[in-house]
Amino acid sequence: MARHCDLSARTLDSYLDGRTIPTEERLRELFEGLSEVCDDDGEWLTAARETFIGEVLFRARTARKEERDRVREMASALPAGQPAVEYAPFPDGIGAVPGVRLGQQFDNRMTLSRARVHRAMQSGITGTAELGAESIVVSGRHEDDEDHGDVIIYTGQGGRDPETGRQVRNQELTRGNAALATSATTGAPVRVVRAVDGGYRYDGLFRVEDVWSEESRSGYRVWRFRLVSLPPGGQVVAARDAGSVADSVVGEEAPRSRLETAIQRIVRSTAVANYVKRAHDYTCQVCGVRLESPTGAYAEAAHIVPLGAPHRGPDIVSNVLCLCANHHVLFDFGMLMINDDLTVVKRSDSSVVGRLREVAGHEVDRRRLREHRVMHGYGSDGVLR
Repeated sequence: MARHCDLSARTLDSYLDGRTIPTEERLRELFEGLSEVCDDDGEWLTAARETFIGEVLFRARTARKEERDRVREMASALPAGQPAVEYAPFPDGIGAVPGVRLGQQFDNRMTLSRARVHRAMQSGITGTAELGAESIVVSGRHEDDEDHGDVIIYTGQGGRDPETGRQVRNQELTRGNAALATSATTGAPVRVVRAVDGGYRYDGLFRVEDVWSEESRSGYRVWRFRLVSLPPGGQVVAARDAGSVADSVVGEEAPRSRLETAIQRIVRSTAVANYVKRAHDYTCQVCGVRLESPTGAYAEAAHIVPLGAPHRGPDIVSNVLCLCANHHVLFDFGMLMINDDLTVVKRSDSSVVGRLREVAGHEVDRRRLREHRVMHGYGSDGVLR
């Protein structure tokens, strides 16, 4: 075809890819070449050619420089317009995609996939349980989704009727849901794409800060993920939510203490955390280990029901455990379950690892333990759903 148009193959590819706007002379050469291989009516082709050339030249003359730059930038995001390098800084596809800018728009799922922004053509989640999630599409189609801009409460995949879109059965922690749970564990960033005006927009990298299970509006259990936007440098920016310091340690549900900060976790009330750790002499309530550091004993205060949205757990003693760092992480990710009788069960093999220790002055709220179990896919009876 390039030979008939008296153009080099490279030039013709550039025209077809939209990377170069041809001159009037080149446009006429292109149509002359096409007429040699086209069997259509000559008069119709001539008329169509003149109309098309006039329209293209008008658009080329009136287009703003910014618009031409945007066209070139979009074309460079496609595989044919990129240099022969990896599409992402990691071989597993995690992280930003070179050549794709924040806010860049795509016409459809095909262009998203070709640009490697979201490779799945239908699924809302791309990734694997082993490596984590690469990207998600926020379409607003799920009745339980909440999009607050920099914070997204995202509902997992599975259990929906393909025709009505309604939830008709419980979701499982598999496939894309397991991938997002892995991302929460590893802290790896997830690309977020939003459906906008019949197309899609890349809205940057987010971190999965929380994972839990709850009953949907349709009455079925779904997996939910709290994602928080990352700035260009990749550091977590916590939601700004200032509050008053708790003025009571052991009493009723006191106001949660939060400081406006730029670290990942919400800053807990020092009074409540220190009270619980001192009550247990900085000894883990699960394994009985007391860690010693150069500055003294070390333990972590773990909230049974998290303080952050959407859980809104209270910052009071009965909602806090004294744990070592290992068991704090396992508890937060639902890999340890504590029954009402305080037996501690490992999620991986359902084995009982012991009984949660209680001391005078620190009684654990069984109601919060049940909420924690349900959050992570168990029934209130302790049976994994």
